[in-house]
Amino acid sequence: MGSKIRRPAFFIALLLLLVTGGATADLTIHCIDVGQGDATLIESSSGMTLLFDGGNNGKGNSVINPYLSSLGVSNLTYMVASHHHADHIGGLDEVYNGTGVDSACYDRGWSYTTLTYQDYANTVAPKRQTIYDGQIIDLGDGVTVRCVAVNGNGILSTPYEQPPHNENDLCVALVVTCGEFDLIVAGDLGGYSTSSYENIETSLAAEMDEVEVYRVNHHGSSYSSNPTFLSALSPEVSVISVGSNSYGHPNQQAIDRIVALDSYIYQTELGSGGTIPPGSGEVVGGHVIIETDGISYYTVDGDEYPLGTVSVSDAGYGTPSPALLQVSPNPFCSATTFRFGLPESAQGSAIVVFDVLGRQVRSWEVSGSGEIVWDGTNAAGSTVASGIYFCTLVRSRGAETRKILLTR
Repeated sequence: MGSKIRRPAFFIALLLLLVTGGATADLTIHCIDVGQGDATLIESSSGMTLLFDGGNNGKGNSVINPYLSSLGVSNLTYMVASHHHADHIGGLDEVYNGTGVDSACYDRGWSYTTLTYQDYANTVAPKRQTIYDGQIIDLGDGVTVRCVAVNGNGILSTPYEQPPHNENDLCVALVVTCGEFDLIVAGDLGGYSTSSYENIETSLAAEMDEVEVYRVNHHGSSYSSNPTFLSALSPEVSVISVGSNSYGHPNQQAIDRIVALDSYIYQTELGSGGTIPPGSGEVVGGHVIIETDGISYYTVDGDEYPLGTVSVSDAGYGTPSPALLQVSPNPFCSATTFRFGLPESAQGSAIVVFDVLGRQVRSWEVSGSGEIVWDGTNAAGSTVASGIYFCTLVRSRGAETRKILLTR
């Protein structure tokens, strides 16, 4: 995996235009904001699509179908349900009827006792298939979706129903791959053994390689995202889907476990639980969009992360990339400080401030370790307007960017 370099969408668009002539990303993943629920659209540049979960009852008609229509998706290629709880399958029958599915509707099989499940099962029956562990769904253009767990990942016995098991423990887990990029999404899978749940995450951790993005299990519940699982995944980015709820999601301990790995969090809504520490993530207030070419980069809501690059520690810098550039305070009113640390061998480095249009505002040549105080003026000494700016540490082995907010 590459080290994190967050750049504004302006630079991503410019890079794509210059390098690809305006070609689209090979993979786009839409973490659709359905409130307290889950829905993930996987879209290959081949035109093939897969919807994983559909939020609660009503979300198919009110959110997902209109969103698919806005993207020009007239029919899904595949649909997959993680498990049979209403906040994951409630909208799938609505999507099936409203948008349609060409090839297959996969789920974990077996059955459930709720009316929501019956509506789902009756609707998708013509194309319903049971997914199996290790199954690969090919979405074309090098994009694959692999089932890495289902029905307890081999540690539970039949019947795979509730009772005797908790429905969350039976979740389907998928790894989406495009070249060097991997994302895992696993519904409400848990990682702690209690009177209600089994620890499925640890069994899966033993089989997993690192991923770039972790679609956080169970809306960030206290029973998900255990340290063993997180360590195996080592995600650079974590995405939490959550809405107003009575469960305390996302749980503060789960957030803290994710942040401890230096995984940057993007959260669809505020939720009703813990808060993301400053500088460790953001509440997007809507859909979270991930794009990648599978070779050199991926973006999350316009923030860029490199793929297939040598990490800073591997390159002999001695510290991980995020430590090379720090900005504080942020937001700021009158002045902020850029703290940097570079190896003595680094030559030709600079700190550059850009505005949201990509125009250079101010720059300084830097070397070694030190700090620069920016007073919110441009190169001519004139005061710049309040708003969002980007502080970039440019060095021979890449660049590192921090988004900063000036408020006067």
